[in-house]
Amino acid sequence: MKYIGKALKRKIDPRLIRGNGRYIADLDIPGMQSAAFLRSPHAHARILDIDLEEARKLPGVIAVFGPEEGKDFPALPALFPHPNLVPVTQRPLDSVVHHVGEPVAMVIAKNRYIAEDAIELIKVKYEPLPAVAHIDDAIQTDAPLAHQHLESNVAAHFQQSVGDAHEAMKEAPVVVKHRFKIGRVSCLPIETRGLLAKWDFNGPEPELEVHAATQSQHEMRSILSKLLNISENNIRVAAPDVGGAFGAKAIFYVEDFLVVWAARIVKVPVRWIEDRMEHMMSCIHEREQYHEASLGVTEDGKIIAVIDTMLANNGAYVPWGIIVPIMTSTLIPGPYKVPHYFCDAKVLYTNTVPMAPFRGAGRPQAALILNRLLDQAAKKLNIDPVEIRRRNLIQEHEFPYRTGLRSRDGSPQIYDSGNYQKVLSEAIELSGYYEWRNKQKQYRKEGKYIGIGVATAIENTGFGSFEGATVRIEVTGEITVLTSAATQGQGHETTFAQVAAEVFDLPVEKVTVREGDTKLITYGTGTFASRMGVLVGTAVFNASNALKDKALQIAEEKLGAKADELSVKDGYVYKESDPSIRIALGELAHEARGLFPGTTFPYSVAPGLEATDYFAPKAASITGMTDIAVVEVDPDSGAIQILDYTSIHDNGKLLNPLVVKGQVQGGISNGIGNALYEEIVYDKQGQLLTSTLMDYLVPSSCEVPEMKIGHVETPSPLNPLGAKGAGESGTIPVPAAIQSAVEDALAAWNIKVENIPVKPAQLKELLRQAKEPAGSGI
Repeated sequence: MKYIGKALKRKIDPRLIRGNGRYIADLDIPGMQSAAFLRSPHAHARILDIDLEEARKLPGVIAVFGPEEGKDFPALPALFPHPNLVPVTQRPLDSVVHHVGEPVAMVIAKNRYIAEDAIELIKVKYEPLPAVAHIDDAIQTDAPLAHQHLESNVAAHFQQSVGDAHEAMKEAPVVVKHRFKIGRVSCLPIETRGLLAKWDFNGPEPELEVHAATQSQHEMRSILSKLLNISENNIRVAAPDVGGAFGAKAIFYVEDFLVVWAARIVKVPVRWIEDRMEHMMSCIHEREQYHEASLGVTEDGKIIAVIDTMLANNGAYVPWGIIVPIMTSTLIPGPYKVPHYFCDAKVLYTNTVPMAPFRGAGRPQAALILNRLLDQAAKKLNIDPVEIRRRNLIQEHEFPYRTGLRSRDGSPQIYDSGNYQKVLSEAIELSGYYEWRNKQKQYRKEGKYIGIGVATAIENTGFGSFEGATVRIEVTGEITVLTSAATQGQGHETTFAQVAAEVFDLPVEKVTVREGDTKLITYGTGTFASRMGVLVGTAVFNASNALKDKALQIAEEKLGAKADELSVKDGYVYKESDPSIRIALGELAHEARGLFPGTTFPYSVAPGLEATDYFAPKAASITGMTDIAVVEVDPDSGAIQILDYTSIHDNGKLLNPLVVKGQVQGGISNGIGNALYEEIVYDKQGQLLTSTLMDYLVPSSCEVPEMKIGHVETPSPLNPLGAKGAGESGTIPVPAAIQSAVEDALAAWNIKVENIPVKPAQLKELLRQAKEPAGSGI
C-alpha cells in the first residue's frame, strides 16, 4: 500500500482536540513540591547582600537557595564553539546578573502560591552596574561592558567571502544600497517552559527521572550528566506532550539545572512551570540584526557583487554559540548566482536576554537582504521585480551547486537539488501576479495604495549529526517505531508511521510511533533545524527495510522458500507463486524470541524481530520557496492589510502533503507576526518594555489571511526518501515579501522601508518626511 506522499490526517489530533493532552503542568507525582524564582530587576548589577531568612520561615516553604549556593555551580557548557568566539555562558544563581529576569534566588514550597509569596519576602541589595542594551550603543568604543571581564562587547568577528566583491563592485555599472534594522522577537509557544525532576535514592546509585518540555531530551540528559557528575545511564529525560517550541525549548537553561539540583537536595520531586512574564524576560529571543548592504548589477540586472556589513545582538550569553549570525552570513546569496560576495559580521554582547535559534534561525534575515536589494535594482533599471529574480536564479541543470562559501559546520556549502525557476513561475501563476499588477494601476486611480512583494529564498535543512530509530515487529503483528525525535506538533506519529507502513505494506493504523524519551533509544540529537523528516524518516526507512530482510530470513526457513520468492503484505509474509503459503508477522516475531527457555535458537539471525538505524546525512538538503504578498496601505494611518498571500515550496519528496501544508501555514503565520507586529523592546538601560501580551503584539486569526499554497517536488539525492525539511521554510521569505509589498504600495512617495517589523507609526513618519506623491509610482 502506498503511504509515502499520502495526505493523511494526524493521528494525535483527536486526543488533543478532546483535551486529553498531557503536558508538564498536568503531571502530578505524590509529594511533589513547586519551584519559583526571584529574578533580577536590573540589567547589570552585583548582589551585595541577600536576606533569605523571612522566606525560609514562611509556612509551607521547604528550602530557599541563593548566590551562596551558586558559588559552587559550574557555568553552563558552551555549545557550538567557533574559533572567533569569546564564549560567555550563564552561571546558575550568580552573584552578578547580566540581564533583567536572570534568576537570583529559588524557592521550593508546598505549592506555587506559597513559593511566590516567599519570593516577595526575599530582600536583595544590588549595586547597579553600567548596562548596554542596544546594538548602536554596544558597538561604540566607550560603551559600557556587558561583561566587566571582557575587553569589549564584541563576542565574535568573522567574515564570509567568495571572489573579490569590493573590486567587482567598483566595476558594476549599477549599484544600489539598503539598510536593514531587524527587530528582536520572542519564540512565544502557547505552552511556556516547564520541568519536573524526581530522584530515586533506593538503588545502588541515585537515579534521576526528568520530565521536561524540551526539544532535545538526549542533549538535556548529556548536559545534566556533566553538570551533576553522574552517568547518563542513571538519567532518564522524557518529554510528554509539548505545546509548541519553535526553538525556545531546544536550549538548556539554568532553571533546568536548578530544578534538578534542588530536587536532589530536598529529596522530593520538584516541578517548575514558567509564567508568561518569565518567558518574555528569560527565555531566548532571536532575529535582532542591523545590516548595511550593497548590490552591484549589470545594466540588464545580472548580479555582479554583494557586500554586507552585519551587527548582531547576541544578548548576555551564548547558549548556542553564534549559529544565528553564521546562518545569516552564509545564506544571504540564497537561491541566486552571486559570483562575488563579502560579509563582515560582528556579534555583540548586551545586557539583554540571550539569542538562540528561533523558527527560521537567521534565514529570514538573509532572505530579506538580497531580495530587497533586487527590488531596488529592479526599480532603478525599470525591470519587473519577478523578472530580475528570474534572471539571477540558479538554474535546474546547475545542481549540485557550489556557492564557494562554508556551511555552519565549516564544510563546503553545496545545494543538492532544486528548480527555483519553476517555483517562481508557479508562484506567479497561482498568485495571479500580473493580474494584480493591472489591478494595482486601477486601484491607484481610485486612491487605494496596493503593493505587491516577491521573495525567493532557501533553507538548508536536514542537518546532522545523526538521529536514530528502532523498528520492532510485535507478537501481535503490529509495528512499533521508537525514535530519538521529540514532537511539539510536527505530526511525527503520523509521518513516521507512514514510512514504516509503506515498507511493510500494511495499514498505517498498525504502526505505533513512540518518541521523546531517552529510555526508548540510546542516542539522539534533537528536534530543530527542519531535520526530523529527513533524519528520523530515513532512519525509520532504513531500519524498516533491515527488519523486513530479517523477517524474510526467518520466513525462509518456516515456509521452505527463498527470500526472493517471498513478499510482505497486510501483516503476512507469503510465497508469491502460492499466496496460501504464508506466515503472520506476529508469528515470526514469536519465533524470533526463541521457542522456550533451554532450547537452541534455530535461526541464523540475531534474536528479536527488531532493527535499529542511525542516519547521519553527508550534507544539508536545500529547500526553495517563493512568496508573493499583496497588501493595502492606508497612507493616513499607516495601517497595513494583507489582501492576498501565495507561497510555493520545494520541500523535496513530501512524506505527508497535509502535514507539510500545515507546517507552511504555521510558518507563514509566524512570519507575518515577525513582519508586522512582534518586537521585543528594551530601553537603553536594559529594562524590558514588552513583558506581557498587552504590549507584545502577535497576529490573531483576524490578521492572518487565507493562503494559497503549492509545492514543487525536486527530490534530494542525499537520502533514500528524497525528503527535505519543512518545519521552518514557511517563515523565511515572509518579512521580505511583506516589506517589499509595503514599499511598493507607497512607491509614489519614493520611500525606503528599512525596519522589521513594519509599523504604521514608522510609515507615517516616513510619509511625513517624503515629498507629496508624484504620479502613480508604477
